Amino acid sequence: MARAKGLNNIEADSFDREAYSNLVDSSSELRDLVEKGSTLLPGFAPLMEDLFASFFKHNVVFVPGDSLRKSALLPRRIMKEVLADAAYKEMREETVLDEFHSALATVEMGRSVLEWLRSGDGPGERSLVKEWQTDAAESEVDEMRDEMETWDENEGGGENEAFKKLRDEKKEELGDAEEGLGELSDELEERHEKSSVNLKKMVRASMKETSEKVESSDDEVRSWSSSMGAPAERPAGEKLDLAAKLNSNEKLRRLSLLVGSLKEEMLKGRRKSWSRRGAEVFDIASGDDLGRIIPSEMVFLGNRAFSSDFKKRLVEGRLLQYSLREEKGRGPMVVCLDGSSSMEGKKELWSKGVCLTLLDIAKRERRKAAIIVFSSGGQPGKVFETDPREGRGGWGMREADIFELAEYFPGGGTNFEEPLDRALGILSDSRFKRGDIVFITDGEAAVGGEWLENFKREKSRLGFKVYSVLIDVSGRESWESLSGFSDKVTSVSRLTSEEAGGIFIDI
Repeated sequence: MARAKGLNNIEADSFDREAYSNLVDSSSELRDLVEKGSTLLPGFAPLMEDLFASFFKHNVVFVPGDSLRKSALLPRRIMKEVLADAAYKEMREETVLDEFHSALATVEMGRSVLEWLRSGDGPGERSLVKEWQTDAAESEVDEMRDEMETWDENEGGGENEAFKKLRDEKKEELGDAEEGLGELSDELEERHEKSSVNLKKMVRASMKETSEKVESSDDEVRSWSSSMGAPAERPAGEKLDLAAKLNSNEKLRRLSLLVGSLKEEMLKGRRKSWSRRGAEVFDIASGDDLGRIIPSEMVFLGNRAFSSDFKKRLVEGRLLQYSLREEKGRGPMVVCLDGSSSMEGKKELWSKGVCLTLLDIAKRERRKAAIIVFSSGGQPGKVFETDPREGRGGWGMREADIFELAEYFPGGGTNFEEPLDRALGILSDSRFKRGDIVFITDGEAAVGGEWLENFKREKSRLGFKVYSVLIDVSGRESWESLSGFSDKVTSVSRLTSEEAGGIFIDI
């Protein structure tokens, strides 16, 4: 049987293939890109593997051209242009043997190649039908050659006229199929040659952009992780998905920077008040919570003679630690976030920056938090809640939910009563009193007198406070209707001033 030709243009060993396979399994961005491209070009999946190998490997070597299938010829042209590019050679200082940077460069270049394939500057989707026809024709020729080998191995039947006739017919069919494949291949080569100039331009522009993204990716991932309280270290595939999201979404990058600066402002006024505000120390007990161990236990950890005993008692849950009376805790923090049409743009960014900073306060105080994104006019509202199992110390929010919150924007009109009623329901379900409602909006909406009286009664019964934040970035906003149900109204312009910690201190 004839040796099957391959689709990969770059030589790779088992280590390279395993690294790439693990990334495909763990990264939805890479996996989705491969699936999309594979419906357009028969050799797209091997092309992505070749791109990764070209960034990741120390020595990049092309597979001999005569061992390739026809559907690998266009990817081969692409790879030749990539390896000849000056920006590629410089970028390899960042990517060689670095799975994350190599994968990020692969995804960014893969996206550019996919866009070019579909565009008028590239082959275009209609022309790519020829790639599939050629691939199918080559598969048919391979099958016929294998069958012909079987006929030739049975040469002993050559004395039989019927056998000879059938074998000759098969040879003739194979010859016709090979001739047809040759014609299709020539046509493909001609098409590839016509688009070679545009291919070179695409690679040059895309490689420069990819290089910039690879260079800035670590800072962006680090900034996001720090701002959102997410893990700084994560697997390469997970880190790739995060970097790809940030690279493709300007709103997320700006939000990350804004939350970072608002947290700095918040910490100035609250650094001394993080002591377990939602709990009361009332006894000493045994346990394994390193955040609650008494100071004298730390002496054993720092002493070589006793460190093994410390670790043993930690595993067994016998360390001396403070016991907290959680019943003295505070109720939930419920943030009502205006998602009406007037909030689009800069206001949305500010409001979500404030909201995510408040989430950080709630997590530090081990309080449940919920965010109600509201509007009116039939537009759907949405509730996002924290989970006691998420984040260091608990009561964090899943990163996937933070992404959804950051991007969710219903539009529509403004209604104050509905989100406040939903907030009342969350506070009523809690076993703790002394909760808070933070109401973030840029507008006004009338509330009924009867509704307001009922809201105040519930407010007194549940012992919560309402803080309203006016997103006053245009200077035309009014807080008149907010004052009717709020204990305090402040504004974004005051939140970032030196003299007012605003709501970040009061709540």
